[in-house]
Amino acid sequence: MVILSMAMSVLWLSPSAVAAGAGDHKLHAAAEQVLTWTADDSMTAYKSAPSTATAGTTTIVFDNSTASGNTTGMTHTLTFDVSTPGYNHDVNVNIISSPYDAEGGHHEVQANLTPGKYRYYCAMPGHEMSGELVVTGGGGTDTTPPEVSASVSGDKDADGNYVGSATVTVSASDTESGVASVEYALDGASYAVYSAPVSVNEAGAHTVKYRATDKAGNVSPEGSVSFTVAPPPSGDTTPPQVSATVSGEKNPDGTYAGPATVTVVASDTGSGVATVEYALDDQPFAAYTDPVVVDQPGAHTLQFRATDKAGNTSPAGSVSFTIAAPSGEDTTPPEVSASVSGDKDAELCGVGDGDGVGE
Repeated sequence: MVILSMAMSVLWLSPSAVAAGAGDHKLHAAAEQVLTWTADDSMTAYKSAPSTATAGTTTIVFDNSTASGNTTGMTHTLTFDVSTPGYNHDVNVNIISSPYDAEGGHHEVQANLTPGKYRYYCAMPGHEMSGELVVTGGGGTDTTPPEVSASVSGDKDADGNYVGSATVTVSASDTESGVASVEYALDGASYAVYSAPVSVNEAGAHTVKYRATDKAGNVSPEGSVSFTVAPPPSGDTTPPQVSATVSGEKNPDGTYAGPATVTVVASDTGSGVATVEYALDDQPFAAYTDPVVVDQPGAHTLQFRATDKAGNTSPAGSVSFTIAAPSGEDTTPPEVSASVSGDKDAELCGVGDGDGVGE
């Protein structure tokens, strides 16, 4: 176990992590606050972690040592998420730590935290350690939550019900620290990140709740909108027409030299289009909202379909295309040939050293 852990530590320890650890103990004097994470032998949770902080210069401490309870030499990381929507992405922390590294598992780095939420996790394969750090504005200057509202759009009948489907659009603003995230919950479900208008096409009464959080950590009061979706006229039994086109720069052999963009178009002359979906390379179908950009080299197939407000779903169509490997990558095998050299006439006549003809 010790040998394996030491090997993994060497594999994951990057030059940036080494540089971050050098001279760390000098940072306490410069930082406004010190936040400490600790780890032990668990692969599912940090032993301890802060949940709140104040914006400003901060010393981040990650202790994955024998003193913190790591008795197996297990390597962990403290990595700040820089891609998931709804979180701050302005701090790049990636500390790789093992009780057997040069620092004995105790590392410190300095960061400038801004108001909002940060997500952190352990990047070691198989580890499930993660959490959130909520940062409020320094000095408590922003104590006002965002303003958030929602509107419902769609075709209405004489009773005010939405025919076939309704679309809920949520808007939020914050004049101080700015909006960090917007969330919504449909019909009592858990809150989810709001990133695009929500389409509801199931007949019946519905309620959408919504809220927003600013970068200082202030959460708005919960708002809600209620509406009813009525079934579309029963006379529509024809599914939508849907098609897709692929665009991009092509090579002479028809492959795409770079990213390929797939655009899906759907129309319905009956009740109207309710949803459009796509599935790339046998992945599950997902909502189509914008053209799909594919940049991974190799052969690809994108399936597509559409559903109208009467519930009719079109047969799945598909487009296939290939993206060429980057020009710097040599994928062509060498050409090889063979030849025979020498005095062919002499060999054919049996002439050799010391031999005569006709003797």
